[in-house]
Amino acid sequence: MLSFDAADLQKHGVTIVPLPDERGRLIDVRRLPPAFAQRLKREGLDTSKPVRVVGVITRRPNGAPGPFLIRFEQA
Repeated sequence: MLSFDAADLQKHGVTIVPLPDERGRLIDVRRLPPAFAQRLKREGLDTSKPVRVVGVITRRPNGAPGPFLIRFEQA
């Protein structure tokens, strides 16, 4: 499963509105900026099929909330 910081996604031209929740949202990878879709493909996702986007609040070692990450996984 591939995870990104929301700011990293925006840097690559991905518009994030609204943010996905813990159930995720299916997306058509062809609608992403081409360079970013290629990055997902290089990381092992099959970009010819839908991808699930899930928002996750990470936890720090002490249990406190960590950064908000967005995961991409094969649907």
